[in-house]
Amino acid sequence: MKKQRFGLPYIGIDRHAHDILYHERGDYSVIIKVQNPALQYCADVEAYHLFHQTFANIVKILGAGYTLQKTDILARKCYVPKQTDDLLSQKFQETFAGREYLDVSTYLTITRDVRRSSFFTYDEKDFKAFQRNVDKVLDILESRSFKPYALKEIEVKKFISRMLAFNFSDEVYALNNLLASDEGLQVGDSVIRCISLVDIDEINFPSNLKPNTALHIGYSLPVDLMHFLHQVPGCDCLVYNQVIQIPDQRHELARLQAKRKKHLSMPDPANDLSVQDIDQVMADIAKDNQLLVYGHYSVLLSAREKEIDRAANYLESALFSIGIIPSRNAYNQLELFRCALPGNSSELKVYDKFLTTSDAALCLLFKERLLQSELSSFQVYFTDRQGIPITIDTSDAPIFSGRMNNRNKFVLGPSGAGKSFFMNHLIRQYALQHTDVILVDTGHSYSGLCAYYRGRYITYSEEQPITMNPFRISAAEFNEEKREFLKSLVGLLWKGAEGTVSQIEDSVLSSVITSYYQHYFENGLESSYLSFQSFYDFSIRKIDEITQKESISFDLTSYRFILKKFCKGEAYGQILNNEMDTTLFDEPFIVFEIDAIKEHKILFPITTLIIMDVFLQKMRHKKNRKALIIEEAWKAIASPLMAGYILYVYKTVRKFWGEAVVVTQELDDIIGNVVVKNSIINNSDTICLLDQTKFKDNFDEIAALLSINEVERKKIFTINSLDNKEGRGRFKEVYIKRGATGEVYGVEVSLEEYLTFTTERQEKEAIQVYLSKYGDFREALERFVADFRASGLKLNEFVHLILQRSYEKVPLHA
Repeated sequence: MKKQRFGLPYIGIDRHAHDILYHERGDYSVIIKVQNPALQYCADVEAYHLFHQTFANIVKILGAGYTLQKTDILARKCYVPKQTDDLLSQKFQETFAGREYLDVSTYLTITRDVRRSSFFTYDEKDFKAFQRNVDKVLDILESRSFKPYALKEIEVKKFISRMLAFNFSDEVYALNNLLASDEGLQVGDSVIRCISLVDIDEINFPSNLKPNTALHIGYSLPVDLMHFLHQVPGCDCLVYNQVIQIPDQRHELARLQAKRKKHLSMPDPANDLSVQDIDQVMADIAKDNQLLVYGHYSVLLSAREKEIDRAANYLESALFSIGIIPSRNAYNQLELFRCALPGNSSELKVYDKFLTTSDAALCLLFKERLLQSELSSFQVYFTDRQGIPITIDTSDAPIFSGRMNNRNKFVLGPSGAGKSFFMNHLIRQYALQHTDVILVDTGHSYSGLCAYYRGRYITYSEEQPITMNPFRISAAEFNEEKREFLKSLVGLLWKGAEGTVSQIEDSVLSSVITSYYQHYFENGLESSYLSFQSFYDFSIRKIDEITQKESISFDLTSYRFILKKFCKGEAYGQILNNEMDTTLFDEPFIVFEIDAIKEHKILFPITTLIIMDVFLQKMRHKKNRKALIIEEAWKAIASPLMAGYILYVYKTVRKFWGEAVVVTQELDDIIGNVVVKNSIINNSDTICLLDQTKFKDNFDEIAALLSINEVERKKIFTINSLDNKEGRGRFKEVYIKRGATGEVYGVEVSLEEYLTFTTERQEKEAIQVYLSKYGDFREALERFVADFRASGLKLNEFVHLILQRSYEKVPLHA
């Protein structure tokens, strides 16, 4: 076999305003790392068109004598788990250890092509113009969210080195010998095959090109024209090399005119078509101010020898689906590989590039990126559409950037959509980051999570009700917000959850509450006197005084009779006159499970309101993060009477580094409830939607209420509908809208997390058997999982076995 040295086409790198790579032929280049702005499955046609417009501007700014080379690298990597001290977090990370995923990186090389002649003369003026043009391009890219970064010398060398090794996956890599053939290049154990998209002798191209195409998944979803590059099977690394050379326009137009005359001089159908094509190109140039450019596009695939044909066949089939038949004459594999090196497009031969308009050339540029982790101090793990853990900030960064005004959330998902798993997963990570969590639940969805964090799990019963004294406050605590809370409470006690307080009654109650506290504070009475009982006694006298003085109508008889049952010694006398457990103030994780009274028209709304006041005390006086999560219990307080209080909580909590979260599963709950529309939704800058297929026919109303535009709707209906299940465990997807835009994430958890979050009764009971033996939830969980894996049974079979042994009182390890 013939052996020769593979020589690099560069003579060095010099530092100016940017580090410049010099070609042996005299060309010089700057390499810029960028991020494609169009997110995969962004559903936004405008994102692709904006990309197109940006590069159209860049081409015009650079002008004749420049080459634009875009290199998109799709490398397959394996996930390396992050280390953490938390058991569930570590198990979450271990679930994804070694899972393959695709990483996309993009580089833009701007090259100044020197004039080819016998002698090369340095032109300082031209060199400075090149540097100014590079700065202009960087400014444009920065303004369009490409996040450009001009590579330094060491980074340029690493980039070239990785291209030579064709390895963008491993931290450590080695350079191997290249064995070139007509079919590809042998590099170590891998084969690189270079596929040129265009054969200039037979240009099989679609008659019309757009920057995007559509994926049909029950509806039309906009995707990149080259979107299939994400899915090439068996491929370790894929490099899409896109080259646009800008020639002298007058020279090329003259050549085109000459070619037109030549075709026109020999009339026949083929020549007539050529004349029409040239006329169309000339018209586009004149009308749209387009440029004539030379384009080259090639895809370099790296795979094991037994996989390379499958990868190449898939790619050729995908190209055919968009009207492109790749070149069958790409025998110059080594040439194509060398031309993919940054700044080396001058080695392209005449048969490797074709003349077209700038608009058509730009359509073939790859425009998509993948979801990436957000850098912030508050990180919550979900998975991307590939099934790889990424972090997002649901709290701080969107506030600081102006994307959101508050941290409040509204969660909607039908039964079975994975709503409780999503909430458990979210709340678990809130608790990890020093957030005081108060949960109001009516279905025992959080008992496992509460046990894991050794929190307080409070279940209401009539024998041991949740008690408090909301009237006992200091003079410093009494303000308009507290008065509104107490007024809502008194109105609730009097009128019930569905009742309405008239304007006169509202004014009277405000006056009474204010007078009550003025009386006690001004007279220096002990705060122990402050209770519902003393307020009731005071209010009876004061209301009678006000109504006589102002000659207004007030139903004092019903007020006296109905509120009396909350006085000491009466049916509900304990609820508002006894001190609540003061340790709850310092408890970081509390679940109030009030399922036992969810149908009780009096106790349910009052208890919920009492719990909210506990949260308010934390909100006002604790310095860390706080979160109030209300599951279906919110229905009890979503009445016209409570609207003011709910609105107050939602508007105020943001000032105290807190958030309120409401969770529901019923469509009618948000469409038909004025309080939800006017208070909860309008003050929730984060909307979380689980699978909305059930609501698809009625989604117009939901979209209008939640301010969801057409682009966001298309994202929402990709939930659980993509072909991304292979190689993954059970997962459900969720759409999280922060501010005006949102993305779809996966909720995929470890077995340990699943058992902690599960709402299946038998699974919870089986865990309880282990908890009864070991006492600590974490130890019980680890023992359960170890025994389950050792058993070789399916989970439902193992659960059945444990419960059977429990019923028969057989020891766990018998």
